Amino acid sequence: MGETDDLEWDDGKDAANRVKHGLPLSIAGRLFDGRPRLDRQSIKPPQTELRFETFAAIGEDVLLYIWTWRRGKRRAISLRMAKRSERRAYQEAIGGS
Repeated sequence: MGETDDLEWDDGKDAANRVKHGLPLSIAGRLFDGRPRLDRQSIKPPQTELRFETFAAIGEDVLLYIWTWRRGKRRAISLRMAKRSERRAYQEAIGGS
């Protein structure tokens, strides 16, 4: 189990995320460091737990972090590059072009 003060992730899920998306779950904390971000409740697929989506840019890349609250921390589900439509929604939400 990997964790920081306010994030946690499963090591197996981290390894799978690196293979699938090329990103370690540990960098998700950077999305909450004060940079502009878009947070919203995830509506698909239906889950038994409440899930959230956080979009934020790191450099030129807009990332999507999917997570849930567990034991007072953000528990990582996935971290990937945002799709074109997601990047557009993020830019519109933060007032960018």
